[in-house]
Amino acid sequence: MASQIEICNQALTKIGSARITSLADTSKQAKTLAAIYDVKRDAELAAHPWSFAMARSSIPASTTVPAFGWTKAFPLPNGFLRLVEVGENYVMYQSGGGELFHLEGNAILCNEGSPLRIRYVQRVVNAGLYTPLFVEALACRLAAEVAEDMTQSISKREAAWQEWDRAIKLAKRTNAIELPPRPLADGSWWGSR
Repeated sequence: MASQIEICNQALTKIGSARITSLADTSKQAKTLAAIYDVKRDAELAAHPWSFAMARSSIPASTTVPAFGWTKAFPLPNGFLRLVEVGENYVMYQSGGGELFHLEGNAILCNEGSPLRIRYVQRVVNAGLYTPLFVEALACRLAAEVAEDMTQSISKREAAWQEWDRAIKLAKRTNAIELPPRPLADGSWWGSR
């Protein structure tokens, strides 16, 4: 299982930079990685519905009703990064063009009954929960982000981005293979056949 420091050191190794012992170090490497780690980690988590970062929640409606357009507002759970599915049957889109919900501010607005069931990508700060391929992709992302600053080399930055592209594709493909197949929802197109 990887740690935050191991991921950062893997990134630094990829660009040929000195390793660190802590993000609290006074070295340029530690300061740079400490400044970007949380934001880049969250960006990589939110970019895909990683199995290890998925969560479910039944959210009670807020006592504050939206001013217009919707009958209820449901506050987003702590650690929320990306909405994946909404509603009783987890139907994301309604055939016929009508909106089922709207994500606005820190709430989901909709006309569903309370509690509202959702699936979402959550912030996972414990690097020990990451899959090995996600660790590799995150390390590549960090390497690409800091390469030019650490090495003054545009070619190292470009090479790091290419390595990230390969790593993220492999991580996403492997994550997708691990998910069970999902049946298609009956819709107007399906019914017309």
